[in-house]
Amino acid sequence: MGVALPAKTILLLKEDQGKSYIVDVMAEQWAASGHRVLCHAGTRHPPAADIVFLHVNKTVVPPAYADCVLKYPAAINGKALNISRPLYSTARLEKGDSYEGPVIVKTVNNYGGIPERRSVSFMLPLINRLIRRDASRAWRQVATSWRRVDSLNPLEYPVFDSMHKVPPDVWENKHLMVEKFLPEKEGDVFFVRYWQFFGDKNMTGRYGAKHPIVKFHRRVTEVRPVEIPEELADWRKKLHLDYGRFDYVMHEGRPVVLDANKTPGFGARSQLSASERREKFADFSAGIEFYLRDKQ
Repeated sequence: MGVALPAKTILLLKEDQGKSYIVDVMAEQWAASGHRVLCHAGTRHPPAADIVFLHVNKTVVPPAYADCVLKYPAAINGKALNISRPLYSTARLEKGDSYEGPVIVKTVNNYGGIPERRSVSFMLPLINRLIRRDASRAWRQVATSWRRVDSLNPLEYPVFDSMHKVPPDVWENKHLMVEKFLPEKEGDVFFVRYWQFFGDKNMTGRYGAKHPIVKFHRRVTEVRPVEIPEELADWRKKLHLDYGRFDYVMHEGRPVVLDANKTPGFGARSQLSASERREKFADFSAGIEFYLRDKQ
């Protein structure tokens, strides 16, 4: 990434100084290209900058951050203040719906609601044991506890054979929602697709796993690039995402968004070295210039 523009001051505004996100690798590229990169945690006394990159790992950005970025000439993801699943889910079901087929229980908040909790729900160990069985009696034993669940293990979202097998209190819990389970499947392999974007830069892929909740560390196939469906570009606009990622599947020729993420990071099981991370995102990091061009 070479600087084709005058050097600018870029402020990375985060909740904390932890460096486990893709944006931190990109920030190294920006600095190496001659830009001045500042990182600030919290909203008290943030430094001046030409552009601020709002990077708060919360489904709904706290008002203090939304107000803070208003003082800057430009803000990346400055309007992406809410990526709650109901805003983009086209597979959501309500209790009275008529639907035959498997369903999946997810959290309204992103990534199982864990970023909001900063800890896993007290019910997770029990729930995750139960979702590995087809034991309706066991589910009934914890039915009252479903009222209190506000986070789930995103690697083990529970899948049920039908709406009728969903514990009743799930439907009454404001932190949870039920979706049609619409896998993209070939043989015994489940597939997921992703589109990661930053300005005019894009990264795409499709890979498969034997587990119905497809995650990169579970993959049993190569990652192959895919075309970006036009509908996803519309969802990007609706959620005001300058930077982020969609995980999705194709169902009957249409994309079904599984997750929206505005703070993508490296998984805990990522085996990429620091140099490999820099190489992988070298071109992608140049997406910053899409926003800096307007600040000349």
